[in-house]
Amino acid sequence: MNRRFRMGPLAAAAALAVLTLTACGGSTDASDDADGAGSAFVYEDARGKTVEIDGTPETIVAQASAAAALWDNGLEVDGVYGDLPDTENYLIGNLDVSQTKVLGKAFGEFNVEEYAAMNPDLLIDMTFDKKTLWYAAEVEKQVEKLAPTIGMPLTGLSVTEQIEAFNKLATDLGAKPEVDDAKAEFDDAVARIKAAVKKNPDLTVLAVSSYGEEIYFANAPEHPDLAYLAELGVKFPKVTPDEQGIFEPVSLENIGKYHADLLLVDARDTGGLAELEKKDIFKRLPAVAGGQQDLWYPAAPYSYQAYAKIFSGYADQLEAAQVLEQG
Repeated sequence: MNRRFRMGPLAAAAALAVLTLTACGGSTDASDDADGAGSAFVYEDARGKTVEIDGTPETIVAQASAAAALWDNGLEVDGVYGDLPDTENYLIGNLDVSQTKVLGKAFGEFNVEEYAAMNPDLLIDMTFDKKTLWYAAEVEKQVEKLAPTIGMPLTGLSVTEQIEAFNKLATDLGAKPEVDDAKAEFDDAVARIKAAVKKNPDLTVLAVSSYGEEIYFANAPEHPDLAYLAELGVKFPKVTPDEQGIFEPVSLENIGKYHADLLLVDARDTGGLAELEKKDIFKRLPAVAGGQQDLWYPAAPYSYQAYAKIFSGYADQLEAAQVLEQG
């Protein structure tokens, strides 16, 4: 199976022009053709590993959020694995699962036999620790025997750096991303956020995840969307993360440890916010009592298409929120 590139009107017109020139006797160098024949694909990933492949990789498999980011940049992968809910979900963005081979639909699921049968050229995943792959960690040694792997950074960079990294990766793999409109929408949302911060500079935002009776306070600098919001002037409390540096875990009874005027709750657990809203200790938080709670969208596909929508939502919340008295 060969990957497919999606072309917009301008790219399609350019391709037609090339075909016309070729028909009239023109020629192109082998290293410049659409498939990158005659050239090498070289990429250093977040783990410090350098991937070198003769020519441009053809059969590509990717973890769901990575696949969705590449998809928005014009590169349709051949196989996908990861969190693939049956209903529409922000984690997979515009990824059309019906157009690619599914090797696993949840964390820890990866069909190595079917992957091997695809004769893959490249696997793309994310990495939390810059040492191992994220979703393919349990089968990493097996899949690396079948094809090179790339680990894209999941944390430690701002969202714009992440978006540009996937844009470049898609381009290096032969795609022609068309993101001008999406970038303009993203830039508009950014301008709104800057204006909201200027109007209300003391507003404090806290992002949390929940699991059972545990709460996880997000360490903003390690989460790309929050890190970029901080660059734009949004205030986040300085939390005390665990050894991984991503979250500070506490029991539910300590959910009020940090003051928040606007509270954002992890959207990966689709019922997480609704369940918290049933609990009295949550209802008493100043942000919740003031109706200033909403969803946070970590690990969304790193593309302007995805984050234009997400940051527009953050702008809505920041524009509507007010500084609250500390409880």
